[in-house]
Parts: sequence; structure tokens; C-alpha cells
Amino acid sequence: MPISTVGADEGGFAVKAIPQQWLTRQVLVEAGVDPFEAWVVYVGLGGTGEGVLVDGYLSGLFPAPRADRDLIARAVNLLVEERPGTAGRAPLRSDAPWQHGGAFGSYQHSDVLPADLIRPLVSASGAEALRLESLDRAGLLHGANRKQLDAITAEAARRFPGCASSLALATRGRQVVTSVAGSVGPADAREALFCHRTIDGPGPFIVTDALHDPRVSSDPLVVGEPHLRFYAGYPVLGPGGWRIGSLCVAADRPRGFSMADARSLRILAASVQGLIGVRPRPVSG
Repeated sequence: MPISTVGADEGGFAVKAIPQQWLTRQVLVEAGVDPFEAWVVYVGLGGTGEGVLVDGYLSGLFPAPRADRDLIARAVNLLVEERPGTAGRAPLRSDAPWQHGGAFGSYQHSDVLPADLIRPLVSASGAEALRLESLDRAGLLHGANRKQLDAITAEAARRFPGCASSLALATRGRQVVTSVAGSVGPADAREALFCHRTIDGPGPFIVTDALHDPRVSSDPLVVGEPHLRFYAGYPVLGPGGWRIGSLCVAADRPRGFSMADARSLRILAASVQGLIGVRPRPVSG
């Protein structure tokens, strides 16, 4: 007798857990979707589970809670849409039509950001005022999406063993750490990490050995507590494309930084942007 893929669930008909898991995995594999990217979009859709939950579920190692199964399926479907010629679709429990959009929209869509056009046309103080407005509109200073942010920093710490991870937001005259996983020193030191350098620069700010990097070798955080040696920060964009903060990993020992590390950090920063409806730039590699 064949195994049924539907059954009664909360008063209606729904795809059963095991067939849904394996059909979702099949779609993922056929489309060549990275489970890490699936976790990022899952968080952008409201998921709060750690990366190991999604990775293990999509690898067929263990089940996921009922609500997470649909979020994972939706995340896979969003990513599959970005791959031409892929016809498969991960099933939802209800298999009801789902209107795409939400926090991520088109995951790898790229547009010229308003901030790129406006910044050269206004004064430095005017640009800063617009950046602070973007920060306020993002809502991250007011406790929005705390569980998802904690899941992102925890995943960053897991992907960079031996490192602490934090999300720092640059307000007027100071930096505010809204989520942290691990520790490289007291809280006041963490708040003073190199977030401002990441925001002010043209791209990610990477230091593999701070003692031998003239940009930061004399910094109090390097010569004193917490004796920072490794730092990698990627800018987080707010509404309009303004740089409102950075997602970073840091350690008190030197560490290399590979292309795979760069891709992971960029995707994690994009997941923060997904929570506030800001489209990430394309991820390559």
C-alpha cells in the first residue's frame, strides 16, 4: 500500500511531516540551493531556529517543528525562483497558494540604492541625518526581531569557531550592540569594536592580525583589553540603502579569512536586512 502524503491536520488536509521533509529536500538538491542560504531566508520570513535546525532538516538528519517546516519550504521556494529552469516546488502543509513577497522579496534582485544617488548631493551632516532616519525606520533599536537577530549572531559564532559575534548599530555619537553571541571582553569593550570603520569604509572591514595591521595596531582595544587580534565586519543597510550598523565576528587570536568566510558573513548581514525589508545585494561565489 503506498504511503500517503496527505492526512488530517488541525481539521483539514495537510502534507504529512516526513513526505514534506523529503520533498523539500529533493527540490533543494535538484535546484542546487545552499542550505545556509535557505536558513537566511527562513530567518527573513520570521523563523527563529538556529542554522543547525535548517541544515539538519534539509539534510534529512532530523525533523523540524510543524511551523518551521512551512517556513523552510517557503524559503526554499523563494530561492528556487531565482534559478532559471527549475520547475520543482517544496510543498506546504496546507498546500494553499502562497503569495510571494514578505521580508525578502526577490532574494538576489539588485537595484541602485537611493543612498548611492543622494549621498554625493548632500552635505555630510545632511547624509548623516538621513542615515539616522534610516536607522530609526529599521526599528532594530526598539527591540524588533530580537529572537531572529539572536539566531543570526549565534549562527555567525558557529560558523566562525572561536569568535564572538555581534550586531552593532551606529547611533548619534555612539554604538549600540543589539545582539551578541560569545565574548571577547567586557560589554563596554564590545560596544566599541570597529563598527564605525565598517560603516565608514567602502566595503567589509577585515583584520586578520591586528598587531601587524597599521590601521588598528595602536587601537586601545588591540594594545589593551580585550587584546583584539581578529575582526571581520560587514555593513548592514537600512531603508534607502544607508549604512546603519555592522554584523561582525571578532577574536583575541589571529585568524585567516577565506572567500567562503566572506560569503558567509555577507549572507548573514543580508539576513539582518531581510528582517527589515531591505533587499540584499547579489551574493557571488
